[in-house]
Amino acid sequence: MMIDPMTYVDQYENASYLDILKFKNELVESITKFEHDFDRKDPDWRFAPGPDVQYQWNLEALGFIASMLSKAFNREYETGDKVIFDYGKDMRKIYGKQ
Repeated sequence: MMIDPMTYVDQYENASYLDILKFKNELVESITKFEHDFDRKDPDWRFAPGPDVQYQWNLEALGFIASMLSKAFNREYETGDKVIFDYGKDMRKIYGKQ
């Protein structure tokens, strides 16, 4: 049995912006994987809950995490100790140099 998305996402309520962003990226990666597996060739289709259920769960979790991501960004970069000029440096920690 899967935990409901809101309960799972609640653990990120006070997480840092970067931690929430990493989780969001994992959700998007999983969603994208499902959307591009047209022929259901992924071996995960043999397991329960199947990728279709996981896809729906990830979509719901993404909706919940988006609000937390916005709040964390505001908390850290708009009203917190970080300044917007730190944003690029912080993103390189996740995405690497560009």
